[in-house]
Amino acid sequence: MNDSKQAYVETAKFIQNILLENNIKCYLIGGALINAVRDEGVLKTDDIDFAIINNEDKSQMDKIVPLIEEYLLYFTWSRNHNFLSIYLYGDKNKKIDFFKFSKKYLNYYMYDLTWIHERISHFQTFKKQEVILENKNFLTMHRPDLFLKTVYGDYLTPAKEYNNLNGGNTEHLQECDFYINTQDFNVIDFRVNNLKLFFNKINVKTNLENIDKNKINIFDDSYYNSFDDKKYLFYNDFKQFLIKENINFDNF
Repeated sequence: MNDSKQAYVETAKFIQNILLENNIKCYLIGGALINAVRDEGVLKTDDIDFAIINNEDKSQMDKIVPLIEEYLLYFTWSRNHNFLSIYLYGDKNKKIDFFKFSKKYLNYYMYDLTWIHERISHFQTFKKQEVILENKNFLTMHRPDLFLKTVYGDYLTPAKEYNNLNGGNTEHLQECDFYINTQDFNVIDFRVNNLKLFFNKINVKTNLENIDKNKINIFDDSYYNSFDDKKYLFYNDFKQFLIKENINFDNF
């Protein structure tokens, strides 16, 4: 990687850290995320995109420029209501875009007329996940593969543009496999009812054989130590989210 490209990626990572440290949820998305997931972390796109997640505080986007001004010596910027572009050192070839995602019900939508159907599904904001871009760890949402599939369709096939007219198609997000380690049907019923707040169909399973990684898999917390990789979703992730969001649920 040449020095210019390295400085560009390092600065993008530095900015993400600044925002995260100031409680602004900032997730890598777009072509750079495709490069991280599909292209073994080699940056091929001409810019780096982030999603800014708005919760109760609707002024998150307003805070970005003042924060960056505290740390970067020189940059220019432009903004409309829904997104902000930062040009490092005034160089339009070193652009970082921030897109505002607003919460509606349990999903986050990007209100941009060109991508009106694009969304981050609720379950993807439960857990943080890292991807590697040019040897730097960037934070993104849980299961970035499903996010990219939702937004771009067949993102695994390289293309000049990913204009998915069916953006927001979340058929693959409508059901989950719930692995449970109990014979107590009362417990199962309570937890399945809670998961129905998120999914239309829950397939209850009792063993960890033949896990379909293309599906959303949720595990009872008794399975937590069964995995070396803790990128999986556990039932407690949902419960903590329900408590945080003041959503009524069956507490058992």
